Amino acid sequence: MAGMVKIDFEENNTGIYALEAIDIHKAFFKNEVLKGVTVKVKKGEVLGLVGSNGAGKSTLMKIINGVYKADSGIIKINGEKVYYKDVQGARASGIAMVYQEFSLVPTMTVAQNLFLAEEPKKGLFIDDSTCIKKAQEAFKDFNVEIDPRTYVEDLSIGNQQIVEIVKALIRKPAVLILDEPTASLTQKEINRLFDFIKRLKQQGIAIIFVSHHLREITDICDRVVVLRDGRVSLDDYVKNVEIQQIIQAMIGRKVTTYEYIPPKTNITRKQPILEVRGLKWRDKINDVSFSVYPGDIVGIAGLLGSGRTEILKNIYGLYRPEKGEIIVNGQILKINGPWDGIKHGLFLVPENRRKEGIIAGQSIRHNILLPVWRRLKKRLFIDDGKGKKIATDLSQKLNIKMVDTEQYVEVLSGGNQQKVVFAKSLVTGPKVLLLDDPTVGIDVEAKNEIANLIRNIADEGNGVLLVSSEMEEMARLADRVLVLRQGKIIRELSRCKGDIITEETLTEAIQL
Repeated sequence: MAGMVKIDFEENNTGIYALEAIDIHKAFFKNEVLKGVTVKVKKGEVLGLVGSNGAGKSTLMKIINGVYKADSGIIKINGEKVYYKDVQGARASGIAMVYQEFSLVPTMTVAQNLFLAEEPKKGLFIDDSTCIKKAQEAFKDFNVEIDPRTYVEDLSIGNQQIVEIVKALIRKPAVLILDEPTASLTQKEINRLFDFIKRLKQQGIAIIFVSHHLREITDICDRVVVLRDGRVSLDDYVKNVEIQQIIQAMIGRKVTTYEYIPPKTNITRKQPILEVRGLKWRDKINDVSFSVYPGDIVGIAGLLGSGRTEILKNIYGLYRPEKGEIIVNGQILKINGPWDGIKHGLFLVPENRRKEGIIAGQSIRHNILLPVWRRLKKRLFIDDGKGKKIATDLSQKLNIKMVDTEQYVEVLSGGNQQKVVFAKSLVTGPKVLLLDDPTVGIDVEAKNEIANLIRNIADEGNGVLLVSSEMEEMARLADRVLVLRQGKIIRELSRCKGDIITEETLTEAIQL
């Protein structure tokens, strides 16, 4: 592959590898996700694994951790081939994985969490004193100062992360996989985590560090592997590469087929439809201010944990800002919940459509009409005829592939489910549409339709605030892009000012 840099494993083999995943293939139906991936990590080495969304990182880690079974390929641990069918088998073979979402029980103590389901017993009862003693010994081994009698909910997020890692390490694994471990941490907590990782290295533990944050990869990792389109596009020592080379390996030399979809008429930026002034929320959003104008599609680009989604949820009323003002058409809003947001012309299309966007056990019609049932009341009854017409008209407008609007929404494809969520937003007559990763997990055809739909919504004089993890989608749609880092807007890119907005420029902007 052009531009690929790869280590010669044999020449650099100074000892047995803790983990070797060799020539791994995996397909879901006809979609080949991994196309012969080889990844190796030595004892006492931190391997950074990066790649754009859909590159295959999660699938590879789930195969190594026993969640998925590879279609073909070999896994070796400490030089020996291993075969396992599930997470328990992977754990018994020496694999430990700490996911981004913690598995700790907040209302239990640290010691109880560490030994959950494996508690030492004294007769028929749990031996709490032994749990505490073993927890203290484990923390001492890893030079951690946490009281095992403390309830998890009383710990900082950083300390919860450390407890999660120690819980994985108690079984003395050969390989520790950390999935986006810094996403919810402050910089001080990140520094502490990195110190902890360095101590683990000294104890000979092999670590795979999965992250979108390339600065972190260069700060803490010994080697970096980049996946692109299910293949390894870069494998080299961190000391040999620059961040721009990693970005190039992530994006490749392909020319995107997604061209910018311009507005039908020039956007007049005189009176904003949405203003956000001095927004602050916890340590996730720090003094954020910006405006969105009629016809405007404004993107918010940032890495995982930068505060992107939190901004949308503060505007919509799912979170309450600690400071700042939210203004729609010149009116300062007091939003106590999403119902207030909808009343003032705001609507959020959430990232997780299955959990937050649709009601799976209901029809397409019921899902579309959910926000406006009260408007359809005719005395004591619902005007079914009017409701059916509204749902049918919107379904046809959005080209939802269905039998009719009485069809259950869960049987639709991902793209058509997302269109139902858009129809549910349009039925409210939004002035500002808040979009959180609206095209994630859907096919190319559906992405094209939804991209054109978003532009049409803006062209009707509405504002669109777009969060996306897919930089090519952002480049395709956004007229302006706010670059977010650690809860602050550090830069604005604007096409009307001559700024170039492409997948490459956006990826560099959020990383450098």
